[in-house]
Amino acid sequence: MRILQRAAAVTGSLALAASGLVLAAAVPASATTTGLSCNAPSYFTGSGGHAGASIRCVGSAFTGRIVCYKPGYGNYTHYGNRVESGGTSTIWCDLGATIQKADGVPS
Repeated sequence: MRILQRAAAVTGSLALAASGLVLAAAVPASATTTGLSCNAPSYFTGSGGHAGASIRCVGSAFTGRIVCYKPGYGNYTHYGNRVESGGTSTIWCDLGATIQKADGVPS
């Protein structure tokens, strides 16, 4: 009788664990992603000659990001200020660098 009780307990535990795994797998992927939508970036040159960009996005909080290129150094990434949906993030490259790409990333 004890063996049957243990077998039933183990079977019940396994069933509960398996149902938890099924529930975790059933969460849709879209629940963890954001619907960030960004306008085309605006490009400008600062008073010191630095290349800059600003970007406005909606859908979630975000941070502006630019990929800069500087001769003799190569590509590198700079991040702007974090803003809420609908705000504008501004980003600058180092002096003597050009902007290769500008966008916003959820944050």
